[in-house]
Amino acid sequence: MANIYSGIYTKLKDRSTDIKDRLKLTKFAWLSDKVIFPNKEQVLIDFLGGLLLNRKRSNVTEDETGLVWRCLYEVLQTKKCHVPAKFRHTLIIKPSISQVLCDSILLEYEKNSGCTADIVGCALAIIKSPTLSYVFTSKYDFLVKFLGNVLLLMVRTIQDGKPVSSDLFQLLQKCIAMYSVSQRAHPQQTKVFQSVVEHLLISTLLLGSLAEKCPELKNCVEKLNDILDQALFHREHHPFYESFLSAVAGKDDKKHKISKTIESLFHSLSSLLNKKKGQVNDTDTQKIVSQYLVVFFDHFLSQKCHGEKTLTGFQLFVHICHLIGISDSSVERGGPLDQQEVVTVLSPLVRSLLKHDIYSQPQDASDGNIQYKFYCHILIHVLQGKQSSLFYACLESLLELNHAILETKMSEVFITGWFEVLNRDLLTSLDSFLAKLLQTYSKLRQVPKLLSLLLTAVRGSEFSQDPVFSEGTALRLGEVVEQLPQAVITEVWGLLLKEISELLLGLQTEDTRSACRLLFVTKLFAVFLSHVKVADYTITHLTRLKVKGLMEETQSRLIAPLIERVTGRKSTAPEPVLFSALLLSYYWGELHLLLEAFNVADQRSECHEQNIYRNLAVIFSIDSTRWKKIHTIATNAGVKRDSYLWKLLTTLVLKAMLADMGVEVPNKEVTRIVLKLSSDTEKCLSGNPSLASGMLWEISEENYSPASLDLVLKMLPLCGPHLSCDTTQQITELVMRVMTNVTDAEIRQLLESHVLERCSHPDILESCSWSSCMLTATFKTFCLTIQENQRNTNKKMKIDSKSSSVRAVLDELCDDVFTIQASEYRKRMEKLRFISDLISDRLLNVHREGHLTADKSSWGVCLQQIDILTQCDLSPEERIRSVLGVLTLLTDTVSQEQAGEEELLGKILCVMIKIVEKMGQAPLFHVINVQRFMNWCSSLLAKENKMYSLAICQKLELILQLSCRVMVKDFQLLPELFHIMNKELQGSSMTAVPCSVVIFLKEISLLLKRPYLKEEVISMCQTGVLEVYRHLKPHLDKLQESSGKLTAGHVCSLSAVVQILPREQIDSENVLFILDFSLKILEDLQEDPCLTSACLEYIQSLCLSLDPDVKLLTPEQKLTLWTTLKSVFKHILVQNGRKTSIRREHQSVKCLVASILKSEGPERKFDYFTDTPMEWTSLDEDKQGSWAWLRKKMMYDGSFEREGGRVIFQQIQSSVGALIFCVGDDEFQAIINSLVSDCHLEELVPHNLYKMLASVHLWKQVLHNELTEEKGAIVVNAVEQVMIHFQSAMLQLKDLQDDDVILSLAVPVMNCQADMLNFGPSLMSPQCATLALQSCTYIPLCTSSHYPAFHAVCVVLTSLIVHHTDSVFKVISTFISCANRLMKFVIAMGNQEMLMESNTVMEARNCAHNLNKLYVLIASHKLDFSKVAVYLVSNFVSEVQKVTLHPAVKRALLPAIYAILDICDNHVISQLHMVLNQGVKAVFNVLYSDYMKYHHYTGKV
Repeated sequence: MANIYSGIYTKLKDRSTDIKDRLKLTKFAWLSDKVIFPNKEQVLIDFLGGLLLNRKRSNVTEDETGLVWRCLYEVLQTKKCHVPAKFRHTLIIKPSISQVLCDSILLEYEKNSGCTADIVGCALAIIKSPTLSYVFTSKYDFLVKFLGNVLLLMVRTIQDGKPVSSDLFQLLQKCIAMYSVSQRAHPQQTKVFQSVVEHLLISTLLLGSLAEKCPELKNCVEKLNDILDQALFHREHHPFYESFLSAVAGKDDKKHKISKTIESLFHSLSSLLNKKKGQVNDTDTQKIVSQYLVVFFDHFLSQKCHGEKTLTGFQLFVHICHLIGISDSSVERGGPLDQQEVVTVLSPLVRSLLKHDIYSQPQDASDGNIQYKFYCHILIHVLQGKQSSLFYACLESLLELNHAILETKMSEVFITGWFEVLNRDLLTSLDSFLAKLLQTYSKLRQVPKLLSLLLTAVRGSEFSQDPVFSEGTALRLGEVVEQLPQAVITEVWGLLLKEISELLLGLQTEDTRSACRLLFVTKLFAVFLSHVKVADYTITHLTRLKVKGLMEETQSRLIAPLIERVTGRKSTAPEPVLFSALLLSYYWGELHLLLEAFNVADQRSECHEQNIYRNLAVIFSIDSTRWKKIHTIATNAGVKRDSYLWKLLTTLVLKAMLADMGVEVPNKEVTRIVLKLSSDTEKCLSGNPSLASGMLWEISEENYSPASLDLVLKMLPLCGPHLSCDTTQQITELVMRVMTNVTDAEIRQLLESHVLERCSHPDILESCSWSSCMLTATFKTFCLTIQENQRNTNKKMKIDSKSSSVRAVLDELCDDVFTIQASEYRKRMEKLRFISDLISDRLLNVHREGHLTADKSSWGVCLQQIDILTQCDLSPEERIRSVLGVLTLLTDTVSQEQAGEEELLGKILCVMIKIVEKMGQAPLFHVINVQRFMNWCSSLLAKENKMYSLAICQKLELILQLSCRVMVKDFQLLPELFHIMNKELQGSSMTAVPCSVVIFLKEISLLLKRPYLKEEVISMCQTGVLEVYRHLKPHLDKLQESSGKLTAGHVCSLSAVVQILPREQIDSENVLFILDFSLKILEDLQEDPCLTSACLEYIQSLCLSLDPDVKLLTPEQKLTLWTTLKSVFKHILVQNGRKTSIRREHQSVKCLVASILKSEGPERKFDYFTDTPMEWTSLDEDKQGSWAWLRKKMMYDGSFEREGGRVIFQQIQSSVGALIFCVGDDEFQAIINSLVSDCHLEELVPHNLYKMLASVHLWKQVLHNELTEEKGAIVVNAVEQVMIHFQSAMLQLKDLQDDDVILSLAVPVMNCQADMLNFGPSLMSPQCATLALQSCTYIPLCTSSHYPAFHAVCVVLTSLIVHHTDSVFKVISTFISCANRLMKFVIAMGNQEMLMESNTVMEARNCAHNLNKLYVLIASHKLDFSKVAVYLVSNFVSEVQKVTLHPAVKRALLPAIYAILDICDNHVISQLHMVLNQGVKAVFNVLYSDYMKYHHYTGKV
């Protein structure tokens, strides 16, 4: 055979043979074991490399080159290349071949030869091979060059829009990993610097700019950036940076030796900056490099390359500014970037200077203010740019560096950054800058100086339009004014007064620019007057005299001349002048009225004439004719902000009148003014109005109407009883029209929300007659939505149609008897009884014919208004009226089967529930016919009549339940109720108990649990219930005989009867029949949570029967019941484990069983162990958080059918508690024995895990139950065995290596141990208590998912040191070890880099607070813990050195370590200085210095 394949080597060397044939021979010889010649594989590899290396000599054309690469790729993919030991040979890739590979990987792509993929595959095969990769790693120069070419290939591929192959992506990852290792190990970092700048810098920047197009490259780009940082900022280069920057940016005359490597870096960056877009593959290199300069500068400072010399950092800033075109002397910019790009670079650069404390004013002063002068120069360039968010950020940073920088060009700053702002999108940035500016000068106590600078800018600006003066800026300015000292207040007042006076004197006719200047300064003065504090008891007499003089001067020099300018003959003053006059008049008047309260000579009593102009003349001492002219001009101008300001002036008169009125009676003048304020509100509501803003000068045509309505509502609480009921009624009807007459849906929704928020303010709700008038207005709005019957327009028409019936009821609810204050209570109740009769006769019938024709689009807002009213303290008759009105709507809506009605019906039911729930002692069912109401509710809840979803039906049932609660509390209604219930049972079928009967019996049982109930009431209830039971018993007997199916109603009814009647009055067969049925239901859990809940409620009732001497259950039945409940509890845990899917970020962690068996289950929407607390404002008698409360909450939310398992989970535990209460000592011993047995975890299988988890929860239930002395002794005897079982389980869980499984069981076990420890030594011995420390060492504390474990361990340690202090002293080393684990976890989780979201910060801070409490408890035992305090402190400083703590976590954690330092004496501190290493010692020195300065008690106050 050898002869057949002889001569192959010769043919391969024969150049006359076609290259394709030679490649075929190569592949055949490589793959075939029959071709044998010495060192065959190496020869073939060298042959292919020779073809690529010597193409001309080997006569290889361009097309044939691709075939050679393909052949080499196929050869390198075989196992012979990578497993030499198996094939007994060792291959060597010659450096020449690798060099060809490095050169060709980019060259062939540019030629578009089509063999790039093969070259990439060859490189990947070599670099992945453990035996061949040495050819890349052996030489650093080759590796860095090869990585650079791979990066450029990746960049070109993405730029050309071609897909990135997986081989290329893997090759890049491998190269980065190999190079990173090689770079760190290289002995000459200068060479590394040069190589990185030459080969990697540009390509890395280009690749980083393309990461958004290819997100999978993000990780690679981050690693490449780390490579750049390691190379460029290595500590060996720090002196070279200093020398270079001193030479190029320094001001000294010394000659510095410039490093070529550093110079080459900046030369490369400068070259790239000067390349324009299009020169390099249409890539915007200027933008890329300018962005990198920012990153470079920040990393330079972060890596401390400047050392202790901050001047070096500043010199780098100067040099970067030179690169982007900012020179030291010239104001003109001549660099490669435009002005906006320069600001984009400067803003983060200055922020980095600020963050790293490069600028120190005292140090710079000693250096000749070099930095300050350059920053002032920078400000000039910034002001040449356009306004943008970065523009304001740069100004803000310069302000934080030194406010004097901005003072040099403050006029230009105000003009460019404020007065010339046209884009309202920049308001947020502008407000932030102005707020920072005001805050800075306020802290410096230089507010007058800032105001002078601002006014100078106003005088020097060409006001082409009114500058933006936002609400945020006004609020910040107001806060500054409120904090001004008294002397400064008068100084600022004088400055503003003088400026406005000069502007007014220089104001020319039709001079719009001067008018805009005047208006702007007037706004400043208005904000000042509205926030100045001069009417306070702290104001000195001298200041009060100055203020009085300034007030008089303001009126004489400003207000009077302004009004004269506006009202003079042939006056053509611009509109801003009119607005300025009105604005200053209003705020001056407000302050004037306020100051008069401190003036003995009060002259406001003159404000009683029936003329608003004369009243204004009294306040302002300005002739009334001028005020009349002002009013005429403001009205005729058509500018809504002027009209609104006139309304504000009217309110001044109103306030003055109200201040002088001592008798609270309706006043015609007050009524007239209030109605005048609201007169044009509805007229201006045309179109689609927007919401009113917070500033008076922003009132416009669009928001005038809502602003006017706001003004009326604000004045309403002040007027109080001075308004008549008719006036209040008109205002409430106006409010409802404003909310319902807007056509645009989106604007209408915003307007409704705004007005409802105003109406819900406590001041308005407490206003006289507001609630009754608003309720009437709401019912009138309902009436307007109902279309009249056109066949009869007579008001006294016969009620024969559905629309007429509903409208008639609503009309009666709007009767004047409810709003007239003088009407008697008797008349109102008579009217309510009449309305109730109408409802009972015409509407309480689900089968009545007819269809209500109504536009229900506005019903939602009306229902919200009723809901708001019911939250306040309504009178009993108003509450009854609310119920009747909502009941009228409910009777209509509940009988209609229309699409979209269910959502509206749900809203009506929710409002009805809230009203009935807060009914209190109101005689509701003395007005409503109880028989009709109960029949109506029963017919709606009857199974055959249900038309709506379960959520709606549950709300209806809740209404009936709350109504029954109101009824049974009225003992006069009890006989009638018992009669109705008996009648209901007599007329019902045997298959179900009426819902009303079930609810009634439950409420009676709750009533009898109330303390101090009269005997006659108890006797009446028991007699009535006995009669009901006699009618119920035949139902149960027949079902028992026929083996019929019981319902939840049967079970709940007998459950209530058992709680009410004595044992001898109840048939034991019925009791056992229901008990057997309940056990069957629990053994085979149904999907219906109502039936399961009813069975558990029945069991609980049996266990807690009223007669303690007569037991309903035998001992055997109790043990059977215990076994069943325990089995059901475990079953629920198993079902929950199979269905629960705990959501994580980017992953889903499986539940308990799925984690062990690797099986998945269907998702479910809740988890019994991760419930969040619910918000429920119910005044229900059931204890908040109990299963009964939770069930009512779910019925209200409509989620009981879906999430009823949560109720059942709590209900089982309550049933267990009741069972433990009623069992005897022998049965209790058996129960404890079973719990102790189940607490033993024999092996890690799901069955045992769930069994132990169930026993842990039930054991906690036993601990928190009320036990007799004998039962308590049984528990004490079992505690030690339980603790041993717990430690054994925790030890087994430790080896499971599944955190989620561990936490699912370990955290409940730890919490259970904490509960046992809280009982103190009376429950467990010291030896038993110390066993809990073992669990603390087993539970994992590593990741953010372990927060529950942290809290569990912390609670255990706290319980130990509080309740078992002596036991802790015996194992103090273990205790300290556990405490150190907690500290280590908090520091690791408090790392600032990890805490990106607010909720995680909150979690870490809560952990720190809990640890602080534990450490304070430790420090309270100084004598014992002072000996080991050194370990706590050393652990803290050692861990803190590794991370940067989040500020919130650090603030919460420092008090803990300070508490430990309190018990450290001088010997401990000396010991710490000796044992800590150098780096940790520096951290400790800072910590101890702060402790001594801010925390340590020195005995001085």
